[in-house]
Amino acid sequence: MYKVILLLVLIKCLYSEGSDPTVITKKGTIKGLQAKDGYFMFLGVPYALVDESNPFGAALPHPGFNETYEAFDDSVACPQTSRSGALLGTMQCLQLNIYVPNNANFSNKIPVMVYIHGGSFIRGSKMMVNLSPKFLIRNDVIIVSINYRLGPYGFLCVSAPGYSNQGLKDQILALKWVKDNIEAFGGDTTKITAFGQSAGAMTLDLQLLTNKDLVQRVIIQSGTALTTWVIGKRNDSIPVNLASKLGYSGDDVHEALNYLADKEPMDIIQAGVDTGISNAHPLTKPCVETVGDNAYLTDFPVNLQPQVEGMDIMIGHTNKEVMFIYPKDNKEYYENYRFAEELEQGFNVVFDEDNVRHFYTGDQVLSLESQNDIFDFGTDFVFAYPTERSVNRYLKANANKVYRYLFAYEGGRNKNKLLGNFTAPGACHGDDIGYLFEMDTFKGEVPNKDDQKMIDVMTTMWTNFAKYGDPTPSSTDLITTRWEPTEPGSTRRPYLVLDQPITLKYRIFHQRLSFWELYYKLYKNDERGFEKK
Repeated sequence: MYKVILLLVLIKCLYSEGSDPTVITKKGTIKGLQAKDGYFMFLGVPYALVDESNPFGAALPHPGFNETYEAFDDSVACPQTSRSGALLGTMQCLQLNIYVPNNANFSNKIPVMVYIHGGSFIRGSKMMVNLSPKFLIRNDVIIVSINYRLGPYGFLCVSAPGYSNQGLKDQILALKWVKDNIEAFGGDTTKITAFGQSAGAMTLDLQLLTNKDLVQRVIIQSGTALTTWVIGKRNDSIPVNLASKLGYSGDDVHEALNYLADKEPMDIIQAGVDTGISNAHPLTKPCVETVGDNAYLTDFPVNLQPQVEGMDIMIGHTNKEVMFIYPKDNKEYYENYRFAEELEQGFNVVFDEDNVRHFYTGDQVLSLESQNDIFDFGTDFVFAYPTERSVNRYLKANANKVYRYLFAYEGGRNKNKLLGNFTAPGACHGDDIGYLFEMDTFKGEVPNKDDQKMIDVMTTMWTNFAKYGDPTPSSTDLITTRWEPTEPGSTRRPYLVLDQPITLKYRIFHQRLSFWELYYKLYKNDERGFEKK
């Protein structure tokens, strides 16, 4: 009873203007900071510990704090290279940031949104530099961002049991920590929404195949468990090659992992770069595991049923996702483009490459002018059709409501398009994130009127979804378009176009996705990982 009373006093009294916020959780007392915008920040809270004697194995839940933990440091990331090639990170990186509006308390519990970052399974972090909650937190939700292990530490794919998919297992520990402790911060444990983009969306969708009841709602942005790039191939040579680069002379996967266990993380990450393991298309990814202790994913996603009964889901992508992958103005690349290079990611045998090409480009000779058609092909095959399949699978698994969107807005905060200096029309992969989070890319810039409206619209819709399971529960001056969901049994397939203006349409890319529906029906038995039953 004493602890309950003390918890009430701390939450009610210490979440006040000008004070250092302090909460008592099941793991101990945590002290945070107050941001200049008024909300409270708890930075670098550890949720698990990496076993440093076995850093490629399972992490352990954090034991808790004997003394007050000062959550002041946002500098910790998991071992990786930045996009510029700089080495960064530390082994004990399993931390999360918690951002709390100053009106949250035990008697006013508010919804919680947990963000899982992207980064091709090899980079990214929880840090505010790219994920400031400034825009979202205005709408009275708690925002949590998490680290999880990356590259060889997080996504080895080997035959030895107990080493694969550690990044996914880290995410589970983080979500469990939030569920067990977020009430102490004023969070409503019955309204936890997980959301993620790119690799974060893909891993989140994988969680839906294997876990129930960690969260009540999910937002999946630009990537699903069925995205053709997600599942890696088992490859025992990866740890052997890494170890060989650092002086190992054998060829045994267990010996190689033991050899690597006491090597400096930055040396291992650099070895991954030098050997091509951690390049733009990394070899370290989620994969089907050998059945054994702590096995996570024991079959391909196409054979598994989403565990989403009664769940509300928001899902979508941009209209030109692959713009950031394909060269901007490489004439030779487009003249010699092979559609089979993408098709091989999804099928054991590639059929009808010419028919796919003719569907998208007609009989024209491929050239730089074919770029937009090739963008459509890559976007459809890698993102749009996997999303379409996922929506159908959610509905079949009795999800409550599914809201689908298409981000097509071209503004001043389309991060990847701007950084890549892309001039082709459309929004590319990751361009939506700049309208949900403040980031250093735009530090000091004041959004123009149109960009500010998109920020306001998206953050309102995303947080409404977290609060009510409905992104547009009522019409307002800001949002006049009702976002219609798809529900089980319905034949309608509405989707919201995030552009100027915002519009509701039906049957996204209907002719193009009908082509892929027929293609997959025709060659279903040759889909990678498909198990005929």
